[in-house]
Amino acid sequence: MQLTKREFLKTSAAIGTSLAASSFLNAQNQEPEKKTTATPQLKNTSFSWVRGFNYQPGYDASGSGGYEAGTGWSIWHDLKINIIERELSRGKELFPDMTAVRLWLPYNVYLMQPKKFQDDFSKFIDVVGKVKLRAMIVLFNGWHGVPDFGGFYLGSFQSLTKEQLDKTFKFADDLLDRHGEDERIYAWDLCNEPDCEDSSVALYYSWLKQLHDRIKSRNEKTVLTIGCCSFLGSVKKYEPLSDILGAHPYFFHRKPDNYNQNPKDYDDKVAGYKNDLDNYVKFANDLNKPIIATEIGWGDLIDSKRIDRLQVELSSLNERKIGWQIHALCHSPVSDLHRPEYGPVRGAGYMACIEPDGSLRPEHEIILNFLKQ
Repeated sequence: MQLTKREFLKTSAAIGTSLAASSFLNAQNQEPEKKTTATPQLKNTSFSWVRGFNYQPGYDASGSGGYEAGTGWSIWHDLKINIIERELSRGKELFPDMTAVRLWLPYNVYLMQPKKFQDDFSKFIDVVGKVKLRAMIVLFNGWHGVPDFGGFYLGSFQSLTKEQLDKTFKFADDLLDRHGEDERIYAWDLCNEPDCEDSSVALYYSWLKQLHDRIKSRNEKTVLTIGCCSFLGSVKKYEPLSDILGAHPYFFHRKPDNYNQNPKDYDDKVAGYKNDLDNYVKFANDLNKPIIATEIGWGDLIDSKRIDRLQVELSSLNERKIGWQIHALCHSPVSDLHRPEYGPVRGAGYMACIEPDGSLRPEHEIILNFLKQ
């Protein structure tokens, strides 16, 4: 059948209207296209191999227990190197893929017995090498717990004389004269959390810059860092003194017991944590510097709650190729590294991964998967 011109135009218009309506309905029924943003990756991965733990010995050399145990003095004035070797060997046995440990040093013990302290430190480094690990050594400490491990307070630091400040430089000189080119030590942390008391005070920065410049003048190749508190502003502040950016990106939030009741609030906190890590990576990439999370693993007396936090932290760090060191390897009288029956417990709960009897803390075998990734 042949159509007239008018009939052809009418038919064409009807078909066009039908097709347009069909296309509109299909568009309404389709899922909106999801925009995906790639997770930023750390460019300078020269220290991404670092996967391990902070470590403090699990004995109380004073035998006092309670608040007097767990100080730098109680551990180091009579160092039990055989116990340290046993604990680090056990750590390597339980976590065969761990590569590194991070250790705070007690400056006050050096002041009291400088020669013995240096000899004991050399013994410690010998053990680190013997168990096939590498160490980050923390020279000074601005963090304080209960019991107080020891370190500087702003008030006492402000009253130090030039002679006393010079002794802090001598402390670094003595250790680096022995071990400055020791491959068993992969980095030196000038100070743990110098902004712990008050991030607005510039006093520590001037001293740390002098310490940094002195070490670099003796050996430019010495790798330095500063373990900064859990915010990017502190990392940015100490970046000029850091070959490796050192961050403590703890995930503090507790997963709800009944996750189905209120998942959004917790999910928002996880997303916020990952966004913070993205900002760390972007900052490091702009400078082409490596970054290590030198402390992670916020604690809890409930094993499963501690693991919830570790899963968020470790999965997020591995995804971004950031090296990490969990706080901490084993039970110790040091603050936050023991259960209540062994001493005072604060808000950080229990942060150790190996129990006093040398067994793996319940559910903490999941760390093995992240070490292998």
